[in-house]
Amino acid sequence: AAEGASVEHARQQSEGLAAYHIGSSRVRLAADARFNSVAIMLGGVVARNEVQVTIAGERAQCHLAGVTLGRSRQLHDSVTVLDHTVPNCVSDQVFKAVLDDQSHAVYQGKVIVRPDAQKTDARQANHNILLARSAEASSKPELEIFADDVKCAHGATVGELDKDMLFYMQARGLEPKAARALLVEGFVLEVL
Repeated sequence: AAEGASVEHARQQSEGLAAYHIGSSRVRLAADARFNSVAIMLGGVVARNEVQVTIAGERAQCHLAGVTLGRSRQLHDSVTVLDHTVPNCVSDQVFKAVLDDQSHAVYQGKVIVRPDAQKTDARQANHNILLARSAEASSKPELEIFADDVKCAHGATVGELDKDMLFYMQARGLEPKAARALLVEGFVLEVL
């Protein structure tokens, strides 16, 4: 993305349950450039979405988001590398997964802050909901910081749907299936 450019990128992977899908994006941001990307993974028995971003110009911004909806025996893998090479830049990552049956989601996100990348503001989050005890989520957010004047944060959560919320919604007349669907929709809405 050239100086001052703005790129909006959306990817939806919804191939059949027997498909193997490998997707990759390589991005380089010049000064004042913006890159916003959303990836939705629904299909395939094995699917991988990899995004590598080099922030090479000051005041550039990168926002990466993703949603995985896994079922059956699907394996969905999200891999990101954000390389901050210059000062005064912002990056934000939010990846969420909702997993049922024996599905498995993997999030591996790395943020690198080079020595010259002072005043970097980088955040990454990975949140997962398991709808079945046999579903699995693996999360590996990483920060490699070589500068000392930065704001960087990362975190990950894995849990089930809130039973109190389900009870509350059912007590007000929603069927269990509708209550679950509404909670899942609310969970992924931030990304979508």
